[in-house]
This record gives sequence, structure tokens and C-alpha cells, in this order.
Amino acid sequence: MKVNPNKMYIVYTPFYRSRKGVFDGNPTTMQQLKNKFKRGLDADVIDSIYSTKKEANEAADKLFLKSSRNRK
Repeated sequence: MKVNPNKMYIVYTPFYRSRKGVFDGNPTTMQQLKNKFKRGLDADVIDSIYSTKKEANEAADKLFLKSSRNRK
């Protein structure tokens, strides 16, 4: 599979109570990711990186549901 470095989808570890905090649906470029690291983003906060929005949505749903069950 060919991966486009200018269009990747990042799924974050669920620290917040909103689904949008895990995955907002917007693609990220390599430059944007570099800028986030320069501003202090920790690599431990990133759960995974996907090449398609569909894969990222599925992973984010599973991750968010799992974290929601653990909080109750």
C-alpha cells in the first residue's frame, strides 16, 4: 500500500471525554505533525497513524468506547 505523507490521519490516546479529542476527522500533513512536536506534542499521546479516514474512524470508535467503559 502506498502511503501519502501529506495526508495521514492521527488517532490520539483518549485523555478527554469527547470523541473528537481522539480523532477529529481532519487529515494531517507531515509538516503539521512536525510543528505539533515543536510545540510540545509528546509521542506517547499518539495512539496510531492511518492512511485512510475509514480506518482511523474505526480505530477511534473502538478506542473511545473502550476508554468510556473503563471510566464507569
